[in-house]
Amino acid sequence: MFDIPPAVVAELDAAVLQAVITLGLALLFAFLYRRTRRPHFAWFAAAWAVYLLRLGAIATFLLSRQRPWLYWHQVVTGWTALALLWAALTFSRQMPWRPRYLLVALFPPIWSYVAIYRLDNFLLAAGPAVAFLGAVTLGTGWVFLQHARRERSGDAAVVAVALLLWGLHHFDYPFLRARGAWVPWGYYLDIVFTLVVGAGTLLLVLGERSADLERLQRRMVHQHEEQRRRLSLHLHDETAQVFTAVKLQLGLLREGADPALSERLGGMLGLMDDGIRSIRDVTNDLRPSLLDDLGLLPALRSLTGDCAERYGLAIGMQAPPQLPRLDAESEVALYRALQEALANAAEHAGARSVQVTLREEPRGVVLEVTDDGSGFPAGADLDHLRREGHLGLAGMRERITAQGGRLAVGNRDGGGSWIRIRIPTAGEAG
Repeated sequence: MFDIPPAVVAELDAAVLQAVITLGLALLFAFLYRRTRRPHFAWFAAAWAVYLLRLGAIATFLLSRQRPWLYWHQVVTGWTALALLWAALTFSRQMPWRPRYLLVALFPPIWSYVAIYRLDNFLLAAGPAVAFLGAVTLGTGWVFLQHARRERSGDAAVVAVALLLWGLHHFDYPFLRARGAWVPWGYYLDIVFTLVVGAGTLLLVLGERSADLERLQRRMVHQHEEQRRRLSLHLHDETAQVFTAVKLQLGLLREGADPALSERLGGMLGLMDDGIRSIRDVTNDLRPSLLDDLGLLPALRSLTGDCAERYGLAIGMQAPPQLPRLDAESEVALYRALQEALANAAEHAGARSVQVTLREEPRGVVLEVTDDGSGFPAGADLDHLRREGHLGLAGMRERITAQGGRLAVGNRDGGGSWIRIRIPTAGEAG
C-alpha cells in the first residue's frame, strides 16, 4: 500500500476526472471523423488523445516521482497545444499540411530535456516552456476569435474566450501551481476550460456542417431557378418568336387564298394562337416576368387571378399596401410557394375556395393559405407527406428553409387545410 500524501490524492482525483472527460471528447471527435472524414475532426480527436497522455504522465509522476515521467508530461503538454492550434487552423482556414511544420513540434522535447536534466534554476527552466504553451494557446484562441468575427459565430466566440483565458492561465504556473497554491483547484479550472473548449468546438463544427448543408441547398435552389430562367428566356425569345413569325406568314397566305383554303388557314391560325398562349403560360410558370418587372406584391396578385381562372377557384387575398424588402431569391421562393399551394388546393384537395393572407411581422413576412378542400391525412407532418409522395411540399420547404424561413402545414377544425410560411426580410436570414 502506497503512503500517498492527501494533497497528492486530491490532485490524482482531479486528474482522473479530467481524464474521463478528455477521453470522452477524444472518442466523440474520433467517431465524427469516422463518419465524415473531415480532417479537423481527426485533429481535434488527436489533440484530446494527446492531452489524455499528458494526464497519464503527470499522474504517474505524482505516484513515482521519477523525472522521465515529468519529462514526458512537459513534452505532451506542448504537443497538445500544437495539436489544438493545428485543428483550429484546419477547421477555420483549411490550411494544408507541410512537413516543415514538424520543426515546431521539436521545441517541447528539446527544451523539456534541457529544463529537466540540465538546468537547476526553476524559473529559467519553466519560463520558455510556459511562454511557448501560453503563446500557442493564445494563438489558438486568436484563430477562433477571427473565425467568430468573420462568420458571426457565437460558438466560436465562446471557444475563443475560453482559450484566451486558458492561455493566460498557463502563465501562472511558475508562480502558483508549481508551488502548490492551486492544488487541486488548478485541475478543476483546467476541467472547466476543457469542457467549454470541447463542447464549444463540438457545437461549432456541427453548426458549420449544418451551415454547409444550408449553403449547398441555397446554391442548388439558385441553380434550379437559373435553369428555369434560361429555359423561359429561350422559349420566349426563340420558340415564341418562331410561332409568331409562322402566324404572320399564315395570315399573309390567308389574304390571297380562296374561301376553302382561307377557312383551313384560319383554323391553323387558331391553333397557332393556342400554341403561343401555351408557351406564354409555360414561360410564366418557369419564371414570372411580373416578379422582375413590377415586384413581389403585384406578381402575387396576378398569380391569384391566373389560378382563379385556370382552376375555377374562388380566391380571396388580403395584403398590406406594400411589403418590406426581401432578397430576390426570397421573393422567388415566396412566389413559388403560393403557386404550389394554390395548385395543391385545386388539384389534390379539391378545394372550391382559397383565402390568401399576407402580413408583415418584425423582421419577416408571413404568407398563409387556407382552403376548404379535403385537407392533409390525419396526423401527417411534412416528413410524412414527403414520404407519401407530396414532392411539391418538399420542394416548397427546401426553397423556404434555404432562405432562412419556416414552413408549417395543418388541417382546419372546420375542414380544409392551412399552409403558413414565414420568410425573413433582407439581411435578417441566418
